[in-house]
This record gives sequence, C-alpha cells and structure tokens, in this order.
Amino acid sequence: LKVRIEQVIVAEPGAVLLYKISNLLKFYHHTISGIVGNSATTLLTTIEEMHLLSKKIFFNSLSLHASKLMDKVELPPPDLGPSLALNQTLTLLREVLASHDSSVVPLDARQADFVQVLSCVLDPLLQMCTVSASNLGTADMATFMVNSLYMMKTTLALFEFTDRRLEMLQFQIEAHLDTLINEQASYVLTRAGLSSIYNTVQQHKPEQGSLANLPNLDSVALKAAMVQFDRYLSAPDSLLMPQLNFLLSATVKEQIIKQSTELVCRAYSEVYAAVMDPVNEYKDPESILHRSPQQVQTLLS
Repeated sequence: LKVRIEQVIVAEPGAVLLYKISNLLKFYHHTISGIVGNSATTLLTTIEEMHLLSKKIFFNSLSLHASKLMDKVELPPPDLGPSLALNQTLTLLREVLASHDSSVVPLDARQADFVQVLSCVLDPLLQMCTVSASNLGTADMATFMVNSLYMMKTTLALFEFTDRRLEMLQFQIEAHLDTLINEQASYVLTRAGLSSIYNTVQQHKPEQGSLANLPNLDSVALKAAMVQFDRYLSAPDSLLMPQLNFLLSATVKEQIIKQSTELVCRAYSEVYAAVMDPVNEYKDPESILHRSPQQVQTLLS
C-alpha cells in the first residue's frame, strides 16, 4: 500500500489530485482510528506518513506554480482585463477549493489548510498584478487592478472560510476605485472647461484681489467655459474615460460615474459661490453662471 501510494504521489499528478489524495488519507486515518483505536498502529502510522507526504508535495506544487508567476510577468492586455497567468491560476485555485469544499476532513483541519492554500496562491498573485501594472498610467493601472482584484474576489466568494480574504480584496478594490473616481472627475472638469477655473478659485487668496480681475476668470472667460459645461450637461455620458468601458463589473462602473459626478457638482458649487460673492466683483453674476448648483445636480442625477 505504502509503495503504491508513494508512486502516485512522487509522480506529481498535479496539485488538485495531490490535495484529494491528502484529504482522502486523512479521512481514512480519522475513520480507521475511530473504529479500531490503537490496535492498527502500523497501518495508521503508514497512512499518516503518506498523508503528510502528499500534503507536503501538494504545497510544494502550489508554491512552485506561484513562484513561476514572478519569473516572467506579462504586460496587462490591451483591454486591461485579467492576464492569462491570473486566469490560469484562479482556475487552479477554484479546482483546489472545490475539492476542499467537498472534503471529508473535519472542519477545523479544513480551515487551517484553507488559510495556507490562500496565502500560498493569493499573495504571489497580488504581487504579480502589481508588478505587471507598474508601468501603466494612473487610470490604466487602477482599471487593471480593479479588474484583477474583482476576478479574485468572485472566485473566492463561492467558497467557505474566505471572509477575511474577501474583506482584504474589497479594501484594495476601494483604494483603486478612489483613484478612478478622482480621475473621471478630473477628466470631466478638464473637457467641460471648468478645471483651470476651479483650481484658480481653490487657490485664490483675498490679498490677490477680486477674481473678476484675473485674466482667466473675467466674465468673458467664464461665459465661454459655461458654453462647454452646458454641452456636458446635455450629454454627460459623452465624457466618460475610455478605461471605464473596460471594467468587468457594471456595478463598479456605475459607482465610479455616480461618485465622480458628485465631485463635479461640488466643484461647480464652489465656482458658483465664488462668482456670486460680491467680494469678487462680478457684474450681474447670474448672467455669467445661469444655472444654480441645484439645477446642475438635477440635470446630472
């Protein structure tokens, strides 16, 4: 029995089969010891040795796969979706976790194995994605990372004992979402003619005099900007960063659009308040900015 099992294990039949063998041997050890107690010491010792060997080679196999991820890190694909290496590794992880889920091993032992499996695979995967994205622009990098993390999250969500890892992945997704929200708001403000005006209003100090006397903030410049801004208000969907169309999750895309639009409304409110403030000496300010912040918010909601 020992020789035959050793032959199968040492032949390295792949991580999934090794894990199934390891779990099966643990089950047999648990069952036989429960029936015959210590009267089959030799058999139980043999089964335990084979269990530990198969488990060791299983984790060696996983670690080898994970270490190869960093040997040749691919550039992200043009659509900023998950890389081939990520998809292949998540397929392997899914198969291992599926066999783990149907495992006959006691719950606490399964949970301990599970934590080790996730550390062995997920940490190198995250490192690979970070290195892969390191030369991309800000919006491209955030989009690629959100897509990669989203794929990891949807894979883990199907299985038990993943709550802590899911929380960590969600935390990382949200950090990259913040980047995309700010990038999208900046994209809109620049193309809708408000970016430089908003920046000047934010940085303006009273000792610099009134805003109306600044060359890029006189009434003519503001009216020209409002023509551009009105164009955006009539078709807000025309000003979406191309990267948003590459996002795998429609919910994530909607969240970015909603929260970036809130930032645009806030920026307009600040500009509006500054123009309406008598200190800034605009003549007939309502004719310059003819829409109130509430009207802008209504048009964009």
